[in-house]
Amino acid sequence: MSRPGSSSDPSDGTASAAGPAEGTYDPVWVASSARQSDPGLPEETARQLATEAWEHLRGLEEADAPTLARALLADHPEAGATAANMVATAALEFCASHDVAR
Repeated sequence: MSRPGSSSDPSDGTASAAGPAEGTYDPVWVASSARQSDPGLPEETARQLATEAWEHLRGLEEADAPTLARALLADHPEAGATAANMVATAALEFCASHDVAR
C-alpha cells in the first residue's frame, strides 16, 4: 500500500534529495511540479492542495484531473480554479509516472 511522503509525514514538507521512492505519493514533489507549470502559485497553497489531493485520490475510484480539481476547489475556493487544476494535473501525472497505487 502506498503512503504519502518519501518516508515522512507529508505535512512536514520534506522530500528526499534523490527523489521520491517509486510507489509513494510525495506532495512536495507534486506541489513543485504544479508551481513549475504556474510560477505564480504560492508554495503554501500548492503544498496544501497537493497534500489534500492525495486524500481525495484515495477516496475516488475513478479520478481524472477535472474531477480532482473540482474536489480541491470545493474544499478550498479561495485557492482558485487555476491552482486546483494545476495541482490536480500534477498529482495525477505524479501517480502515473511513479506507479502510485491508490
